[in-house]
Amino acid sequence: MPDGRAVDLSGLIERQSGLLLRSQANAAGVTDDAIRWHIARGEWQRVLKGLYATFSGPPTEEHRLIAATLYGGEGTQITGAAALRRHGVRYAPDDRRVHILVPLERRRSHRGFVIVTRTARPDQHPRLLPAMEICSVARAGADAARAGYPLTEIRAFLAEIVQRRLAPLSAFERELAEGSTAHSAVLRRVVAELKDGVRSAPEAEMRDVVALSSVLPPVQWNPRLIAADGTVLPTPDGWIQDVGLALETDSKEFHTSPVDWQRTLERHNLLARYGIMTLHFTPREIREHPEKVLATIEQTYRERPRGFRGAQASGGKS
Repeated sequence: MPDGRAVDLSGLIERQSGLLLRSQANAAGVTDDAIRWHIARGEWQRVLKGLYATFSGPPTEEHRLIAATLYGGEGTQITGAAALRRHGVRYAPDDRRVHILVPLERRRSHRGFVIVTRTARPDQHPRLLPAMEICSVARAGADAARAGYPLTEIRAFLAEIVQRRLAPLSAFERELAEGSTAHSAVLRRVVAELKDGVRSAPEAEMRDVVALSSVLPPVQWNPRLIAADGTVLPTPDGWIQDVGLALETDSKEFHTSPVDWQRTLERHNLLARYGIMTLHFTPREIREHPEKVLATIEQTYRERPRGFRGAQASGGKS
């Protein structure tokens, strides 16, 4: 069945990576009957109501982002987890939904995999790509933190962003000051943890575990350790001064090569030379068996002699 499409339609389809709005097709002379004919023949497929892929294979992530942009209309920006993945954030939530920002005056509701937020505060520093705008890492991260993901996931991607210097911590503080206050409690909590020196999600989880103890004294986090002879020692995640006890969270991600493993052993051995006991816990242990982790720390604390003077901490926070 011929569709009577205008000659310039092919260029539009190419610019939009094979995607086409019903309104665009109609404006180019393609009738609804023609659209149904293409779909019936397996040449086209519906991606969203009123939006079609002019190919038969499964849409890619790229197609989904462009589809969300086309649905949102002019001024649409991709934000949240989808934007974080586009920026290469490894711990971005595994969420197939695409969150978009649209101008406040535009009437759009959630549709299919597209989650819409109307805003009077579009991102001022988006990444401009063909057929779409991607919010900056800071805006996407803040929006993702407000999207209802588990605390562990939010800690993971925000800590990664700051540690990899994909965005400064000050950018998230600005988001808290200038952005929506709705659903911002977790974002505020994690930003406070990062300001306090937390470097990873497992470390934050270990802090939560230690905070449950009625036995341990206040733990210093990420302190600068100076040995009695003036040697600057490696910085542990946690530190209990009175007994010279260091706490470390160890992830396989950071021990994937012999060099990484050797560096960890050297750190451990240097601390041991000055009489420091180091306890190592994996993220899985901390998350799945917090009571065992706490019991190990408390038992070690009880058994260590008091009055440790082999090193002193400075710069850490309790």
